[in-house]
Amino acid sequence: MTDPARSGVLIALYTRIRSVFGFLFCVIYTAVMSFFVCSAGFAGRTRLATFFMRRWSLMVLRVFGIHVVSIGTENIPKRGGGILLFNHQSHFDIPALMLSTPSNIRFGAKIELYRLPFFGAAMSAVGTLPIARDNRAEVFRIYKDAEKRFEQNIIFALAPEGTRQKEPAIGRFKKGPFAFALNAQVPLIPVVIRGAYDVLPKGAMGINVGRIRRTIQVCYLPRIETKGLGIDQLGDLLERARNEMTAVFEAIEIN
Repeated sequence: MTDPARSGVLIALYTRIRSVFGFLFCVIYTAVMSFFVCSAGFAGRTRLATFFMRRWSLMVLRVFGIHVVSIGTENIPKRGGGILLFNHQSHFDIPALMLSTPSNIRFGAKIELYRLPFFGAAMSAVGTLPIARDNRAEVFRIYKDAEKRFEQNIIFALAPEGTRQKEPAIGRFKKGPFAFALNAQVPLIPVVIRGAYDVLPKGAMGINVGRIRRTIQVCYLPRIETKGLGIDQLGDLLERARNEMTAVFEAIEIN
């Protein structure tokens, strides 16, 4: 019979080694895939860039034994674009979202990430939104400039919490993504991600340590339409989205 204590020690050792070598592999793999993403982005090949981003996401998740389950993808609009509102728990939210939908998703990212070699260039090439969190006016200017990209069926994934949370719970929401949706008159698609926090909590060093395999669930909730709504209804939209996401987040069970 297998000794549970010994088995636990071996799993802990294996996953720590995997975390170190997996991280090193992902740094190299990210640099390589960034070249292809940049090439496709600068050539205007939106779908090809999305393909490479999805392949990058698949490999990053696979290296660390992470499986993604998606629910409710029929709620994602096929034409006209929209804004995904996702709860931000971990760096692994991004690959989980990329892998869970066939749509052309682009993200908002804090402007500091654009300084990273290869990765920053790739984000610029595919049209990721640079978010200067301390400059509200600049954020709204970037949102305004991006409105025309909804005509290209681009869906922006934005974290209304503004940053990764320090605990597995949904935090307070900021107004920016809701103002973006109202001004552009595009739908909001609330998305609840469960399990990413356990893969890599904020401040943690090891990736998926202690578990051979782990599941991230990505649940797309029914769209919230903004057609005909004015900016005066921003507060109601914010409260509705947060309440719906919180209820689903608390109901999801992760093994």
